[in-house]
Amino acid sequence: MKVDLVPGLSAQVSTKVKTLNYDAVLTSWGPDYFDPNTNAAAFAYNPEDGSKTLAWRANWQIPALNKLTLAATAENDTAKRVADYQQLQKSVQQSSPFVIGLQARSLIAVRDNLKGYVQGINPDMVFYSKVSK
Repeated sequence: MKVDLVPGLSAQVSTKVKTLNYDAVLTSWGPDYFDPNTNAAAFAYNPEDGSKTLAWRANWQIPALNKLTLAATAENDTAKRVADYQQLQKSVQQSSPFVIGLQARSLIAVRDNLKGYVQGINPDMVFYSKVSK
């Protein structure tokens, strides 16, 4: 297989992907918020006439994964929710058009003498007024 890599600015690459004018793309990805739904909704969810997710942009639609994504999002039982997202992750890894090489991570380190730290749903959502030593 011969591959020609064509470099481009982020805006150029994004436009090609959004208009479905590409054969393959090498790009970066990182979650928007601290919940597995951020990845499931992007990579596994592609409802008919729905939002333009990454799955839509790859022309990949699996109705069973749409149902499982919605079920996992609404699941209140933690163990069942984890199992649903693990099943989604395995399905995407095994049969999707996506090859995940690396993923950005936002790490939080908190010393044991720090009190009142509560991490919000986004990496930058911390309310420091309640933090004390």
